[in-house]
This record gives sequence, structure tokens and C-alpha cells, in this order.
Amino acid sequence: MNIGLIGAENSHAEHFCKVINGEKKHPGFVITHIYGGDDTTACDRLCAEYNLTCCASEEDVIAKCDALVITYRKGSQHYAPAMKVLRAGKPLFNDKPFATDYSQALEIASYARENNLLLCGGSSTKDLSGLADVKDKITPGSTVVISHSADPNSVYDGYWFYGIHTAEVCLKLLGCDFKSVSAFKNGSSVVASVDYGDKRGVIVNTPDSSGLIFTVVGPDGAETLRPVMDYQSIGPDQFVKMLQTGVMPYDYAFYAEGIRLMGLIVEGAGL
Repeated sequence: MNIGLIGAENSHAEHFCKVINGEKKHPGFVITHIYGGDDTTACDRLCAEYNLTCCASEEDVIAKCDALVITYRKGSQHYAPAMKVLRAGKPLFNDKPFATDYSQALEIASYARENNLLLCGGSSTKDLSGLADVKDKITPGSTVVISHSADPNSVYDGYWFYGIHTAEVCLKLLGCDFKSVSAFKNGSSVVASVDYGDKRGVIVNTPDSSGLIFTVVGPDGAETLRPVMDYQSIGPDQFVKMLQTGVMPYDYAFYAEGIRLMGLIVEGAGL
């Protein structure tokens, strides 16, 4: 199966190329074309190193490939190409952040659902191998503090670029059925409280945070866990598995819910 990339600047574009073309981890699947208008220098390098063909437009790479991956760093640039891919009837990996507008994320997910199209993506952090250990510690009454880096002043749509990691992790650990969200900004730090009624997620983002850290507070005290950041192959592996089996790793609604939570945090913190 021929896979196309839309976007070259993000390191995730190289992760896909390395796993699928470089390591040849998934026989029968190959990345053949790329549109890299976001970074032509990076696009040229990927083409040379991984034997890709550079396309002149998003439409060109969509037409020439069986399945597509969108890796633009700015989530605000994902909606238009995502809808082009889906309207062409092709499977899509829509990298993080899935979008920066809830109505757009909902439209992407709804269109894919209504047309029975394969869709996955978002943050690979939610599928780190160590998250299972964190989830095992959570019981009714728990407060889960999730700390990770995110810069509200990033040139890549501000807080959206990295804040989405902790938002999707919160949903993965605690569910999408949160009751309310409050958030505030203190300098360059963003703190959000996500209330589930019988448990709570507390998201703490600072630009210089080192890795992903969890503190699970329960009736017997607090425990801190730091999972290994083994995320580089998660996205490519997950996408190929979906293409092979026809089974999506998450329901369509999950991806839209991640953007809804992010939107509430951004609004609450006045970002």
C-alpha cells in the first residue's frame, strides 16, 4: 500500500519515514509521496533519504496514494487537508493536534463516521506503554496530576501544539465524560482541573517541564510515575495496524473530545 505525507517540517514526518521505509518494519506498506510546502528543505531531505517523490500540492499527493498522513505542526492547518483526504475516500492519520477548533474536529470525525472511513491520529503520548501502570493506580476518589511541557507562546498555535498531549492523556486515563473544566494561566504555566465527579484530573503545563510525569493521589497517599517516552513508532505502527485490520484504535468521537477539552482549557485560561 502506498502512503503519502502531507507536511515535512514536523519530526513526526521523519518518524513515519524511518519506521516504514527505513526500518521496513511493515512489509507491503511504503511511503512513496510527500507534499512539503511547510518546509521545502526538510521535504527535499526526506525525499533524498527515504526515496520519496515530492508533490506540488496536497491534492497531488492525495491522488497518488492509497492512505495519507497529515503532520503539519499547526493544528489550525489540519482541517482543510483532512477533509480533502476523507472526501477522496481514503484512510487518514491526522497528527496532533487534530485541529484547533472543536467544530472542525467534530466535522472531520462525523464525516469519517458517516462514510465509514478509517481515521486515527492525535497525540501518540496517550499510547505510551507505561500508561497502563498509571491507569491501574486510579480508583474512585483519585486525583491524577499530569505534568508535561507546553508553551502558550509557541509559534505553532501557542498552547495547542503541546497542550494536546496532556489533554488526550487525561481522556485516555479518566474518560471523555468529564463534568466541568476550570483553568488558569500563571506566567507561562497553564493549570487545568478536569472534574469527573468521582475523580479529578489536574493538568500542569510549563514550557520547561522535563518529560511526562504523573502523580496519582488516593486514600493511601500519593505515588509518582514517569513513563518512558517511547512514542516514535507508536503513530506509524498504529496507522499500519488500522490499515491491515480495518479496526480503528479509538472511536471517532475521542479525537473530537480531545479538541473540546483543549478548547475549554484555552478559554478558561484566557489563552
